[in-house]
Amino acid sequence: MRILQISHNHHIVGGSDAVYFATSDLLTQAGHEVIPFCIASPKNLASEWGGYFPAGADTGHAPLRDSFRYFFNAEARGNLNRLLDSVGPVDVAHLHIYHGKQTPAILPVLKARGIRIVQSLHEYKLACPVYTLQRNGKPCELCVQGSSLNSIRHRCKDNSTLRSFIMAAEQMTSRMLGDVRLVDQFICVSDFQRRIMMRAGLPASKLTTLHNFIDTSAMQAGNGHDGYLLYFGRIEQLKGVPTLIESVRRTGQRLLIVGDGAWRAEMLRRIEGLANIEYLGFQSGPELRRLIARACAVVAPSEWYENCPMSVLEAKASGRPVIGSRIGGIPELIRDQVDGFLFEPGNSEELITALRALERADHALLSRNARQDAVARFSGERHLNALMSYYSPKQPKSALGELLTT
Repeated sequence: MRILQISHNHHIVGGSDAVYFATSDLLTQAGHEVIPFCIASPKNLASEWGGYFPAGADTGHAPLRDSFRYFFNAEARGNLNRLLDSVGPVDVAHLHIYHGKQTPAILPVLKARGIRIVQSLHEYKLACPVYTLQRNGKPCELCVQGSSLNSIRHRCKDNSTLRSFIMAAEQMTSRMLGDVRLVDQFICVSDFQRRIMMRAGLPASKLTTLHNFIDTSAMQAGNGHDGYLLYFGRIEQLKGVPTLIESVRRTGQRLLIVGDGAWRAEMLRRIEGLANIEYLGFQSGPELRRLIARACAVVAPSEWYENCPMSVLEAKASGRPVIGSRIGGIPELIRDQVDGFLFEPGNSEELITALRALERADHALLSRNARQDAVARFSGERHLNALMSYYSPKQPKSALGELLTT
């Protein structure tokens, strides 16, 4: 197949970019031709198609007239037409994050050429103008079945009325331009997200769930462990780091923290003088994989509606049990008391109970179960098979259902 992969970045900034590249690699390795269409940036990786990448809106520094690109990017529409004229027939366009960048201006171009449109939903943009279902650091669902004007009233974007208005206006404009109507298939990365989208009014017939995938062959299942708990990810309050620090302070268990983020300075202040908690800064590649493989368990204490955190998949692929909060899509990834433990988000007492349960559990059994589940449910092969069924409009629903339930 010839597949157009559309995303805002052709370089890695966040998790959605990593998924975009991993998906492109997965498809290429399977013999499919992948053509990227992203926003122009000096940070982009080299691409033979980079000359077609349009400019995106710079609402922070650009003139007001350029900010209109945030709503409708005419350059993206024109460049996509030229790209398609150059490459010839394309079977499917797989969208990732494109709102506010390429914008729904590109959708009629794809439809006019008979190209099937599939979108992976990496966040909650279609249900929440500010993407996160968060207000004042707490989960919020006011806009899911209510008006997007709620986000303006509560100044949900950076506590700014103007920024919140712009994002609400963009959501309403994109809806009118067909960001739901013109897409053939939405891929949710958790059942939780799929239910949110149904409540937000997206047709159930267009929604399916496909969790993220992990290259299980690249992750080595560790034998034994070095006795420490590991947290790796953004250092943010909404990621549950304060709850984790308080819980481990009380249990005395060794905790290694890896990552960076806005809460880093406060985190360092809180762990000062605590001999059992160590901050290792940002780590990646082989060193991060080594830390995961030698951990007793990985902790995912998030307090916001995470969908399918890659940290959980990476831990399980390495045969590490995961202690995770019962929120968003996290409970779909962890089998309580089988390959990890669940606790109520923000509840230190429940987290302490889970940490104590880990100490009493058969660690070798938890580890085997975690690795086996990662291979069975989150492998690249399984993910590729599901993608092919979504890319083909003729796939019988019964076969698709069988694929996802086996």
